[in-house]
Amino acid sequence: MKFKTVVITKKKLAVFFAVCLSVPALAAAVKFMPEKTVSVFKTEDNIYEDILSEGLPNGEEKSLNIKSVLSKILGFDIDEPETIISEYSPVFDGTTSAGEEPEEIDEAEETPAEDMPRETAEDTAENTPIYEPPLPDKEQIDTAVNLQMNNATEYDVDLSALCANELPFEVNSGEAQVLVIHTHTTECYDGDQMNGETERSIDDAVNVIAVGNEICAVLEENGIKTIHDTTYHDYPSYQGSYTRALSTIETQLANNPSIQIVLDIHRDAFVYSDGSKLAVTCEQNGISAAQVMLVVGTNSMGLWHDNWQDNLTFAAKIQNAAEIMYPGLMRPINLRTERFNEHMTKGSLILEVGSNGNTLSQAKEGARYVARAIAAVLNAK
Repeated sequence: MKFKTVVITKKKLAVFFAVCLSVPALAAAVKFMPEKTVSVFKTEDNIYEDILSEGLPNGEEKSLNIKSVLSKILGFDIDEPETIISEYSPVFDGTTSAGEEPEEIDEAEETPAEDMPRETAEDTAENTPIYEPPLPDKEQIDTAVNLQMNNATEYDVDLSALCANELPFEVNSGEAQVLVIHTHTTECYDGDQMNGETERSIDDAVNVIAVGNEICAVLEENGIKTIHDTTYHDYPSYQGSYTRALSTIETQLANNPSIQIVLDIHRDAFVYSDGSKLAVTCEQNGISAAQVMLVVGTNSMGLWHDNWQDNLTFAAKIQNAAEIMYPGLMRPINLRTERFNEHMTKGSLILEVGSNGNTLSQAKEGARYVARAIAAVLNAK
């Protein structure tokens, strides 16, 4: 099978901006842009496609709309060019004036249905005991074992060396240490009425809030006080989700200064050319679980983020502990050029728990396992 390759280079972006010197000119250009869909074949050199494919392994195909491609790369909605300032400019990245509400832009394609089907009783069985292998000690956690990373940046990173470093923060079990949030709160899992990459639900029992509940429960069971903020940041408007999530993080840190760790729980998404959806799974003690990917942002795009290597150190230790406890649970760490609000603490990470082809049951299982690995890292003496 032949694939059509679309590589968007810095030179092409420069030409694009030269043509679109003003918002009216950009709007005019968009108006006459064809609604064309192409297949993109990701290669190791195609960094911009890596941004779109969420660090999926090389050699997988993804159908993309040209407008969607440009929107994601440029950082603003190309169908709403007036959002370029608030969504792209570093000056406005994640910040709004006091009392100012971010602009709400309806996106019908991204608006979740309120009547999304729940998982079957088989999928939502709550009585399956979690598989609990022995906890690794500190020496094991600090000694890298088969760590893997997809690096979309130009930084040369020694993951094994970072894994050997001390944690960049101290954990005190007496106060709240972990904040769990969801930038894309309505993300949910595979179901009969869900199509493409837009599986969304405002039912807390089936979206990523349910997965966050599992993570919080395991952390609490292991003596780590956790706050779960279930604010919806992508509903009713998907646009500006990260800006609203940052506001939530700032509020929680102000109210709970003891928080050292912010875990932003997501669900990955990928659709193949035949319409099938990616399911990332592993088996632990005979139980199917969704794999988990840790996403670490950097300052590659010019935004302030001096503590990104601290976050990566934390990610390396979690990845290592999980590999010891649950081999095959973790996908490679995804080091990205974007910041993803991870500049707020030295222990901020995105967790992509499963994908849109996984079931909720698999996602919950994977969430419990990675939470136990996180607890092992935080409790290691």
